[in-house]
Amino acid sequence: MFIEQIDISGFKGISQLSLKLNAGSSVLMGENRWGRSSLISALQLLSLDNKFYQFVDSDFYHDRNEIYGNKINIQITYCESYLNELNNLDYKSLLPVAYHSEQDKLFRITYLITANKQVDKIITQHMLVDLQGKPFAFENHEPLIANLIDLNPVMALKHSISPQNLPITNQPLSEYYTLQLSEQLKAHSAQLTQDHLHRGLQAAKALLEYYFADQEHRYHYKQVAKQGTPRSEDWDSLERINNVLDGLDNDFLRTALLGILGSIINAKGNNSLLQSSVPILILEEPESQLHPIILSVGFRLLKHFPTQKIITSNSSDLVSLFPLESLYRLIRLPDKIVSKYIAPHSLSISDSRRIAFHILYRRSNALFARCWLLVEGETEVWLLRELAEQSGYHLSSEGVQLIEFAQCGLKPLIKYANKMGINWYVITDGDMAGKKYADTIKSLCGDDKNPNDYLTVLPARDIENFLFKHGFSHVYKLAAYNTTQHIDLPVHQIIQKAIHKSSKPDLAIAICDDAKSRGINAIPRLLTDTFANIIKVSKALV
Repeated sequence: MFIEQIDISGFKGISQLSLKLNAGSSVLMGENRWGRSSLISALQLLSLDNKFYQFVDSDFYHDRNEIYGNKINIQITYCESYLNELNNLDYKSLLPVAYHSEQDKLFRITYLITANKQVDKIITQHMLVDLQGKPFAFENHEPLIANLIDLNPVMALKHSISPQNLPITNQPLSEYYTLQLSEQLKAHSAQLTQDHLHRGLQAAKALLEYYFADQEHRYHYKQVAKQGTPRSEDWDSLERINNVLDGLDNDFLRTALLGILGSIINAKGNNSLLQSSVPILILEEPESQLHPIILSVGFRLLKHFPTQKIITSNSSDLVSLFPLESLYRLIRLPDKIVSKYIAPHSLSISDSRRIAFHILYRRSNALFARCWLLVEGETEVWLLRELAEQSGYHLSSEGVQLIEFAQCGLKPLIKYANKMGINWYVITDGDMAGKKYADTIKSLCGDDKNPNDYLTVLPARDIENFLFKHGFSHVYKLAAYNTTQHIDLPVHQIIQKAIHKSSKPDLAIAICDDAKSRGINAIPRLLTDTFANIIKVSKALV
């Protein structure tokens, strides 16, 4: 089973949060103080070490004024990973507390943890509840709850290793599963030599055992480990293994991978996993301990492990390794924390591909922005950030990311931004294409928004013509004909000549330099007003 949803109210830094998770990987990102530590603390109540946790005063939600609440509710909904999973022998005891969904035919189990302050004591309760939230009529829920956690324990990889119980790379059980995996990989690919297999699998084990360990414990690990830190050729070998795994769909391989992971967890922990356990992994900002290349290689491997993975990250490198459906933005509002994500089938295949290529693979840092400034071409990207700064508006500091939309299309970007809780603003040209873009914006704004609050249409065919007509004609004339005198040619011909003799990036630099030398009054009023509107939009609540 996997955690399908967790609902939290009144716990530590979370007043209210409802979070629906993926069966595979869920990558959670957000600005500071979105509630990451509190969420991880709540999830760790489902670990082998924290069964039937009893809450204390400091667990209750408290605001900035240190005013504490008096009630905690944490509700966790588990879902079958596949049809009839609960018919397996290990899960059968849980069938009486499971309820069935007619929509997807899967069974679910809901575990509710509550705490109430009553005068001088705190009453903590652990129970299994039905679809309506009513406790099942069992005298003692604890054996069933313990069984549920034993079968799918939460494991937080970043902070769970103690100096006394660090694993080493020659654990016998780990070696057994590694050998089994090696034999299977050899049978499925003639591309992998014995040396590649040995190097790659040792690198994989080291990654799990060492690179996900706590920073403060690494020195101790080096002292006890019997093998050296993997070298670049070892990571290359692991990447070859990843390539083979990508093309295979083999239950035995998944079992072997899970066996390696399980044996490593058993080697370091005080609580042994059951043979049938499938742990739920939490990785807190793994990019803080991994080189970007190893991060990429390691997470390609990790996706093959048949476990649910919940990852918190502020790394665009890491985020780009996952599909759009695995990405979540967590946003703190005054009264709650909201999660924004792409629900299955909410974007067309075409739109998903466009967003993946244009944003996820090429501009993944845009996923962390508060607001997207959508512009037609690269000229605007080069110009507007600098002109905004000269006008006193620091777009990067305000969380504004400039994105050129002509290649991707405006509609997919705005649809995705709306679903992910990213504010947006559009600057278009005044030509026919620009007018069509303006119509698109009006159709996507909804009834509660004024399109004019999110749109600037330049009164010219493009930004070059706009700037030529609003104080920068001399820049284009100098570039084209080395003079600032009147030239008896149409404006667009002068601009084209300037671009031909120079380039759009060089002209953008020349415009910015000229504006800087003349001061803020040289920047057209339409642009300074637009910058002010963009900052206003970026600060709006989702």
